Amino acid sequence: MSAPARSDSPRLRPASELTLRLVEWLWPGRLPLGHLAILEGDPDRGKSWVALDLCARLSTGRAWPDGAPAPAPAASVYLNGENSDEGTLGPRLRALGADLGRVFLTDGGDGGPGSLLSLPAHTAALEEVVARAGARLVVIDPVTHFLGREVNVASDPGIRRALAPLASLARRRACAILLVRHLNKAEGRRALYRGLCSIGLTGVCRSGWLVAEESPGSARRVPAQQKNNLGPPQPSLAFDVAQPEGGAATPSWLGPVAATAEDLVRQARRRGPVPVKRRGAAAFLSDLLAGGPMKVRDIWDRVVKEGLSAKTVRNARGSWASSRGGWWRTAARPPTGCCPTSACPARTSPRRRWTSSTAT
Repeated sequence: MSAPARSDSPRLRPASELTLRLVEWLWPGRLPLGHLAILEGDPDRGKSWVALDLCARLSTGRAWPDGAPAPAPAASVYLNGENSDEGTLGPRLRALGADLGRVFLTDGGDGGPGSLLSLPAHTAALEEVVARAGARLVVIDPVTHFLGREVNVASDPGIRRALAPLASLARRRACAILLVRHLNKAEGRRALYRGLCSIGLTGVCRSGWLVAEESPGSARRVPAQQKNNLGPPQPSLAFDVAQPEGGAATPSWLGPVAATAEDLVRQARRRGPVPVKRRGAAAFLSDLLAGGPMKVRDIWDRVVKEGLSAKTVRNARGSWASSRGGWWRTAARPPTGCCPTSACPARTSPRRRWTSSTAT
């Protein structure tokens, strides 16, 4: 005889009791209904343009950017945490040809865009909004703006618990929820790990895209699918934002391209521009060391006075300068006799690099 089940034990049911359902797609292969999806990229890479274009197409029943047929015209809800509704989102939706009566924006009140909504605490309130609008698509842009202060965004289990109610909402309302987020600064990581906050945010989403420049400095942007748990990978698509004379700017879709999400982050890492702060620190060190090597302690005194970050200065120094014996110099060979013989970097090859034991 089996022991009675504890009251706090998880409820089990055999797989034979399940009602099996096929995956339904809002945008075939890219936006699954009843699930979370994620769209991420650096600032000014067109994330909001893509999200707004999807809302506009859905509102009128126009084909998706890859030519796939859209469902009948339906509503969407756009939670906006960064842009002005009247100054940015409204004009963009109008330029995109949206049926403005089918795209709903949240009123953030006096606190700014979307400031009244906090997740997961207000999930029930969001569900009421989705039900009232009959929305098939919900965009949360950016998702980090709407996470409550109690959510530990760096914790995998913490972020999964916070988003579990949102995933349940998507299932109950049979809508697609698209989360928008920025990238972190860890350029050496794989595409899946470039999103801000915990990897758990990517993990709970069934589909994920990364938006980046097609090549460094290019006006063309590429949303590349980096994960798809519910179907085969979909081709990357390119677009640019064109502004005809006398008209409003709108994204123009240019068709499929070969670049993958890994290609996009790899080329940005290899050929991307040096960060602005690092360029400023390099210029500071170049001016400081123009007259020859300096003692590390004197350099750090100047760094503090200039209000520069020690980490930024070290990164700037590592690309073109070296140190030895408590002295820093530029890559160019300084004149002989410019500092004490025992510490003078001029006695060594300019191509070598050292870590100064006194650089604290």
